[in-house]
Amino acid sequence: MEDITDVIKKLKEINAKKVFIQFPEGIKLRMQEIVKEIEKAGFEIVLCCEECYGACDIRDAEAMELDCDTILHIGHEDFGVRVKLPVVFWEYFINVNAVPALVKELGKLRDYKNIGLVTSIQFVKAIPSVKKFLETHGKKVFVYKSLQHEGQVLGCRLEAASAVEKDVDCFLCISAGKFYGLGVVLATEKPVLCLDLERNEIYSLEGLKKRIQKTIVWNAAQIRDAKRVGLLVSWKKGQFRQAVYDVKKQLEKKGKDVFILAMDRIEPEKLEGLKLDGLISFACPRIGIDDLEKYKIPIINWDQLEKKTA
Repeated sequence: MEDITDVIKKLKEINAKKVFIQFPEGIKLRMQEIVKEIEKAGFEIVLCCEECYGACDIRDAEAMELDCDTILHIGHEDFGVRVKLPVVFWEYFINVNAVPALVKELGKLRDYKNIGLVTSIQFVKAIPSVKKFLETHGKKVFVYKSLQHEGQVLGCRLEAASAVEKDVDCFLCISAGKFYGLGVVLATEKPVLCLDLERNEIYSLEGLKKRIQKTIVWNAAQIRDAKRVGLLVSWKKGQFRQAVYDVKKQLEKKGKDVFILAMDRIEPEKLEGLKLDGLISFACPRIGIDDLEKYKIPIINWDQLEKKTA
């Protein structure tokens, strides 16, 4: 398995004994194999089956409750969340040849001369070959390093795109699915196309962007007039925002009944039975993007509050 020898070495260096493993949904099918490989090296493993949303979601309290002394966080990198246990981050790169899809789909890039490349941490190894292919076909390629790797973006950190937005005609997001490209298309004014390595094709996200933007505008208008508002808070390590208390006071001054609703994972089912006219999320910013259709009442993210409801 890719890089597992290095991971085991890091665990031994910090004298780990009982390891609590968190992992993204996309590699669940390989997790039992990974566990067995690490156990062979002498470690005791507890596999966390709660969904993991990134390096903002480190469950050190749960790990300590289960007598674990170390956390292995797979598929993410450290961005400074304070925790009470040592954490080993395994980036879990996926080596994939993106060129065949580019050969097949190059015509979809014919209208774009200057292209910005972005990707998730799993596919950063594909950046050089994609860049070289595009340049040999007359494109000028822009790749910016804002995180650990060139072109890397997170669902909530998109500086690798915004830094070169003025220079490009479009962005090409190397991915498996729409998640990362959707973040970029909503954060910039340039077209975003996904080079989807699961579907082996390139497709635009402009239509989806327009639908989501319309929903956000409508939701914001509804929340402006709402009488009873729920402020959604997660206690995940990297997601709690102190601003929730100030926003509560501001909304109450406008005559609204405001309730701070705290939970681990933000889910609409947990709100059933509560009488609310609108929701403002202070947790992961992707809730107000990816989960809009899950909620029966209007929801926006807190950073949309001022500019959308003023």
